[in-house]
Amino acid sequence: MIRVGNLAGKPPMGLKQPKPARKTPKGLRRVSAKRAAYLASVEREEGLAHMARVSDLPCLVCGRYGVEVHHEGKPRSDMRVLPLCAPHHRREFGEGAYHYSPRAFYAAHGDRKFLLAVVRDMLSNEWNNPWKS
Repeated sequence: MIRVGNLAGKPPMGLKQPKPARKTPKGLRRVSAKRAAYLASVEREEGLAHMARVSDLPCLVCGRYGVEVHHEGKPRSDMRVLPLCAPHHRREFGEGAYHYSPRAFYAAHGDRKFLLAVVRDMLSNEWNNPWKS
């Protein structure tokens, strides 16, 4: 006699077993005491205010508004930032963009110290805007 239903010779599986409980997702990363102190410091507030002022400036290269704030130098500081439009900042826009080739960008527009000095002049209104008509 041939049995068709149970070829392996094992008892029926029955109901599905419930899945084991999943681990709870990891929480947010803990912030070190040093980082927490910096985030709550006056230095951080001044840096944010400076970046906000720089973000209102035109692009250093073409004078276009709607800029991205680029942190300059290492270690990073919120006080050393450049206003660059997306085509002069992001790599995907190709040649002429900072992140495509920083070396070529500096060769075409000046070194870090010069660019930061231009930003300082722009903020103090001592800068002769070449894009103004």
